[in-house]
Amino acid sequence: MQASSRSLSVSATTKARISRRRAELFEQFIPIELPRILLGYGPVPAVVSTTDQNGPWDQPGSSRTVHLADGSTAREQVTACERPGHFAYRVGEFSGYVRHLATEANGEWWFTETGQGTDVVWTYSFTARSRPAQLILLPIVKLLWRGFMRVGMRTFGELTESEVSTTPTDSSATAA
Repeated sequence: MQASSRSLSVSATTKARISRRRAELFEQFIPIELPRILLGYGPVPAVVSTTDQNGPWDQPGSSRTVHLADGSTAREQVTACERPGHFAYRVGEFSGYVRHLATEANGEWWFTETGQGTDVVWTYSFTARSRPAQLILLPIVKLLWRGFMRVGMRTFGELTESEVSTTPTDSSATAA
């Protein structure tokens, strides 16, 4: 009997408060170039480019190929985009070592307005191929992948907080 994919899930979550209004931050997030924020962490390679995008990145069903610094690739597909609060995607067709451990991964970003900016939560869940693969994935995801996510979240926050808006309606969005 095969275990359900939910029971084979291994997840990591990272959170940050970013000093930008939620709607503005979400609009900066959608077109972000992954190599600008996903810089790598230890043995987890950086994203170096994306290619073969079909469709706008805020439309469910749109997909692209993500290229990593170690030469591996994965296919990423938008599964949900609900402005300005939620974005979700599925990653599969792994070409690197991950293909031996996981069938797919699912990412979700949540944006919640606060009095001090926007709370951003990013959760990433791998679906392991088997129980032994899950046992191997567990420390990789909890230690290394979570570190990769934290660096990405921190870089995203720094990048968005440092960019000065050029439109008058957005000029007051940056908190001191």
